[in-house]
Amino acid sequence: MGSVFTIAAETAFVDGLARGILDRYGPGAGAGPEALAGIEVLLPTRRACRALGEAFLRATGGTPTLLPAMTPVGDIDEDEIGFVAGEEPALAGLLNLPPAIPALRRQLLLARLILARADRDGATTSAAHAARLATELARLLDEAQTERRDFAGLADIVPERFAEHWQETLTFLRIVTENWPAILADEGCLDPADRRNRLVEAQIALWQTAPPDRPVIAAGSTGSVPATADLLACVAGLPQGAVVLPGLDRTLDSASLAVLGPAHAQFGMARLLSRLGVAIGEISDWESGASGARPGGGPSARRIEIVNGALRPPATAADFALPDDVAAAFAG
Repeated sequence: MGSVFTIAAETAFVDGLARGILDRYGPGAGAGPEALAGIEVLLPTRRACRALGEAFLRATGGTPTLLPAMTPVGDIDEDEIGFVAGEEPALAGLLNLPPAIPALRRQLLLARLILARADRDGATTSAAHAARLATELARLLDEAQTERRDFAGLADIVPERFAEHWQETLTFLRIVTENWPAILADEGCLDPADRRNRLVEAQIALWQTAPPDRPVIAAGSTGSVPATADLLACVAGLPQGAVVLPGLDRTLDSASLAVLGPAHAQFGMARLLSRLGVAIGEISDWESGASGARPGGGPSARRIEIVNGALRPPATAADFALPDDVAAAFAG
């Protein structure tokens, strides 16, 4: 798939991204400095957006340039995705969502539920302890919603020998499985992760209904969050869409890819490529641009090659032999 690229690990990601955008859509492609303003770049966080803006300054030597529209998708909120309603009125209703409940308000409400349950059960719980438990419950809510899981299967996930202790846990978790949805409804709010998922789904629906007539680049994300993976898949299928992955190890063979564990740095990207139906050998260098020339090379590229080899999964680590030029590759 020609819409999926990577920036080599030996390259500063935002600098490589900025150079590739300029090469494809800016002065490098014969366009004026205003051409970049018509591009949409999706990045993981607001910090990444700021870093890319600074990278454009470095890449242009400080020349005044209209920057692309840069949107964070990892901490997306109503302000960041507000452009959707203006582009497709038919989907504007999808964005008529309740606000996300403030973090402190959620913690206090959960703490109140914990204290009420303790009183009902005749237990003694301090306000400080209830606040700490509320923080953990809020984290559980966010993780479950981020992974698009519900709590219906909780009773079946623990082996029988732990059943008695687990029943106590399930009783406590009724705070979120039974009480919390009604409280959220009374508050007129959504949990932040749930709201983010709905906003991303609205964006995907927009682009599937009416694909944008401008370049859309999703860069730096690996699709570890299901909603983000859906968005990356949507972008990869757009007429002018591109997905740019950070530091993909294209030397991984099929045996290594098959045994990658979730803790491995390449796992998320390998899973995303599998979802997109793209072989790792088909991925191009983002900075090669229209010329097709591969950037990099030299000691830094060799250094990354050695590090990638050393980080192969244990099952295929024996296939990697440490080369003789380690000292030269790591010099300096």
